[in-house]
Amino acid sequence: MKIIMKKGLFVLAALICFNFSAVQAQDEAVTDEDLYNYALLMQVVDQMKAGISTSVQTIIDNQDGFDVKRYQELASAGDDEAKLKAKGANDFEVKFMKLIVKEQDERKDAIKEVLNTLAQKMVGVSNYKAIKAALSSDADVQARYKEISERIAPPQGEA
Repeated sequence: MKIIMKKGLFVLAALICFNFSAVQAQDEAVTDEDLYNYALLMQVVDQMKAGISTSVQTIIDNQDGFDVKRYQELASAGDDEAKLKAKGANDFEVKFMKLIVKEQDERKDAIKEVLNTLAQKMVGVSNYKAIKAALSSDADVQARYKEISERIAPPQGEA
């Protein structure tokens, strides 16, 4: 029994050491090129997200009888007709909010599709996951990523 316990503890210690080595190797595997590609990917996604607000603003600006203030009052209800009616929305406002939410959802779906495609093609799924994990826990990777993303960021006001 003691022999089995000793061998079991030895195997457990070996597994812990192996896992620790694997984690270190994963962090080392995050190259500057991987971070650069990840930063480009995130820049594209951020630009697309900003485009949602611009699109909604344009739709609101082009609609007589509806303004940003009213949109903000109704936005928390989304396209839920009962919630919109509870906030005092008339039939036109309900239809208009449904149109806005539909536009937002279509753009969000497009962003997800682009993110998935770029993650696969530019970074690779395993690298994408490793980078995302490293960015949440590794200060060195965070600093390298910040430097790279600042270097490739578009000038302010031109985004």
